[in-house]
Parts: sequence; C-alpha cells; structure tokens
Amino acid sequence: MFASSIVALSIAAFASASPLAASLPLAARGTCSPSFDGEGLRVVQSGSTLEFGPSAAKALAPIIASSFRGAGAVDWHFQQTGQPTVGYIIRDVANGNLAVSARNDGSILLDKASDSGNVPDQIWTVQCNTCSTGVSGRHGQVASQCIIRSSALHGGCVTLGPTAGSPGQCDTSVEPTASSPAHVTNDGACTTFDFFTN
Repeated sequence: MFASSIVALSIAAFASASPLAASLPLAARGTCSPSFDGEGLRVVQSGSTLEFGPSAAKALAPIIASSFRGAGAVDWHFQQTGQPTVGYIIRDVANGNLAVSARNDGSILLDKASDSGNVPDQIWTVQCNTCSTGVSGRHGQVASQCIIRSSALHGGCVTLGPTAGSPGQCDTSVEPTASSPAHVTNDGACTTFDFFTN
C-alpha cells in the first residue's frame, strides 16, 4: 500500500513537472480565461471561416467578419488588464495604439487605445471551454468555444451578423458574410470563437 502511494505520487510529480505536460492543451473543464502570452492572434467563429477582424487599421474602422489583412492573418494582441477580474484590452497587432471599443449602440470599432487600461468600452472578458497553457511560441489553435463579452455593455456578448436595427439586438435569421459587422448583443445570441496563433 505504501509503495503504491509512492509510485502514484511519483507519476503525479513527473506529469506536473514535465515540460511536455505544460505545453499540451488543457481538456475541457467548464470555462477558462486564457493567457495568450503576448502572442498575435487570429479569432475565428467556431465551425466557420468568418473572423473577428478589423476592416482597416485606423481609428473608427468597424470590426467585421473578415480581416483586411486577409484570411489566416493574425490581427490582435489580447493584453490582460491586470485587474482582479481577468479582462483584456484587444489591441491591433500592428498598431498597439488602436484598441477594440464597444459603443452604446452595440457597434464595435477600433479606437485610440487608453493607456490606463481601465476604460470600460475597451475592456473585454473571454471565457472559453478549452485553453492551452504555454501559448508562447505555439502554432495553431490555443483556445476554443470562447465567448467574448463587453464590460461596458452589461456583459453583452460579441456576435457576427446583421443587426436587426435596434441596439443590442441581432437578426439571427440571416447568415453572416465576410462584410457583416461584429456587434455586442444582450439577446443571448452569442457567437463562439476559436483563437489561433500563426
């Protein structure tokens, strides 16, 4: 009995100390808030080719269901705010002075990034079903089935697709296209996203 306990502890210690174990993706475990280790990211609608991307790299450019950089290009740095509740400022990968901002009407645009890290319309939460550890230097998928929420708009979630005309509502009867806007909705029609590094 004592010997089997030592063997079990030795296996557990090896698995937790192994660099291989640290670089493997985590199994689904409810929800997780990923650490992206400063890597450039591509954000893709789960089960689709549509992306959460900028229409241009300039202030007031709308976020749409594709990227002006082209399919497969990284667009974002998700910088943690450093606050007790894990939040992110989503910065343009090529111009860190631009950040994704939510507007009161639910639209999402690039805007001048706040240096303070506490401007509510630029703070987002990300909850995923799976998150990888050791993201730095990895290539491929690093988080899956993620919901992105706006801190400014009462925790409304990001969705891709046509709006129904009223703030915070989306028309789920129309399939989104590459030119469809990204917006924040409070109607429960959350889009899930997968995160990739190159």
